[in-house]
Amino acid sequence: MLDPEEIRWLKATANELNNLIQVISDSSRRLQSGNGGAEDDKLYAAMLANGVDRATQVTRAMVDRVENYIEISPQEPTKDRPLSGPTPPIRIPFGAPSIHNPSGARELILIVDDEELVTLLAQHVLSEQGYRVMTATDGFAAIEIYRELKDEISLVVLDFSMPMITGANVFQELQKINPRVPVVLSSGFIDHREMAGMLAKGLRGFIPKPYTQDKLLAEIRSVLDGLIAERAQPGA
Repeated sequence: MLDPEEIRWLKATANELNNLIQVISDSSRRLQSGNGGAEDDKLYAAMLANGVDRATQVTRAMVDRVENYIEISPQEPTKDRPLSGPTPPIRIPFGAPSIHNPSGARELILIVDDEELVTLLAQHVLSEQGYRVMTATDGFAAIEIYRELKDEISLVVLDFSMPMITGANVFQELQKINPRVPVVLSSGFIDHREMAGMLAKGLRGFIPKPYTQDKLLAEIRSVLDGLIAERAQPGA
């Protein structure tokens, strides 16, 4: 777990990042509206550029801080970690990312998110609880990883808003590989009709962003336990 000092720093920095995002969003909206004059456009363009630059710096600082903490922090077993023998090694396809916590006793989870900080924190939280974790920063990489390791991956946590290919389209492609692929969607905003459509097609759950450690762990465990119960049903 992060110590109190690190948590306070992360909260303060996350708040700064959120404020920067609001500036970026507001500047972008005003530029798109086209209601201001040339001078206003220059002002909002400068605010947008400065906001993006500062947000990039803040995000990088957060990633570096968490990475440094993870590298120097001892990994201690948690009380609810299952007591079982070592997990058999999984053959990783050439070019695919490695598995974090490969000797973990719990299921293999694939985290798909283009935000580096999100994947890093999720990876740390899940690994600490005994899960094995793979990460992908775009939907195309996630599809290829799942194609190769569909029999090993127990659950996919999928970001909805990603560049190039959306979470909804990634979900469709994963279902072509495995119609019963277990996916939990994660997003700060999603249209309710689109969510309803994905749930009707077999989406297993939803984690609103920004999610807490407890919410992430609870949703993942709930979905996995539900899958175990389903497989135990006669004729499953």
